[in-house]
Amino acid sequence: MKRVLLLFILMIIQVGLLRAQAGTEDLLKIKLPPIDSLFNGAMKTSMFQFYDYKMQQEQYILKTEKRRWLEFFSVFGSYQYGAVGVNSFTNYGSEFPLVYQTSGEVQLWYNVGAMLRIPLDRLFDRGNRVKSQKAKMNATLKERDLWYDEQKIKIIDLYVKVEEMLNNLDYVVEHFALIDEQYEIAQKDYAIGSMNGQTLGVIKGAQVQAYMQLERVKAELNAAILKLEILSNTKIINR
Repeated sequence: MKRVLLLFILMIIQVGLLRAQAGTEDLLKIKLPPIDSLFNGAMKTSMFQFYDYKMQQEQYILKTEKRRWLEFFSVFGSYQYGAVGVNSFTNYGSEFPLVYQTSGEVQLWYNVGAMLRIPLDRLFDRGNRVKSQKAKMNATLKERDLWYDEQKIKIIDLYVKVEEMLNNLDYVVEHFALIDEQYEIAQKDYAIGSMNGQTLGVIKGAQVQAYMQLERVKAELNAAILKLEILSNTKIINR
C-alpha cells in the first residue's frame, strides 16, 4: 500500500514537470536571423527616430538662421479711402438766421515705403551663428552614431549569448530526458520490489534537479531573446 501511495504521489509530480516543460520545443526551433538584419532593425527603434526628428529640427533652425538677413529690411504701407465732410455756418447779423453749409468729397490716401536698418553686431556675427548651428547638427549626428554603435555592441553580446544558450538548451533537454527515462525504469523496479524507496528518492531528486536546470536555462534564454527583440525591433520568437 505504501508503495502504491508513493508511486501515485511521484506520478503527480511527474505530470507537473511535464506540463511545466511547455515552450521548450518552441525554443529549440528558434533560428536567429542574420545579425545585419538586427542592426537594420535597430535603426527603426523609437530612439533612432528621435534623433532623426532632432536632426530635422536642427536643419529648420539652420535655414531660419541663414534667412535672418531679411530682418535688416522693413517694408511698410498704408491705404485709406473714404468721404471727407466739412460743416460750417455763416452769421449775417442778428437780424438774419445762421446759414449752415456742408461740403464733402471722396478722397484716397496711400503710402508705401521701405527702410533699411542693419545692426552691425548681428551683421558681423551672422557667420558665427550659422557655423554654430551647423556644429549642433554635426553633434546631433555624432550623438546618434554613438548611440547606434552602443546598440550594435549590445546586440552582438546578446546575439552571442542567445546562440550559446540555445546550444546549452539542447544538452540540458537531453540530460533531462535521460534522467526522466531512468526515473521511469526506477518506478517499474520499485513497483516489483527490486528497488527500495531510498534509491527511488535519489533518482527522483536527480530528475527534479535536471528539471530545475532546464527551467533556469529556459528563463534566461527567454529573457535574453526579449532583450534582443527590443534592442533590434525584430520579432524572433512567436508567443
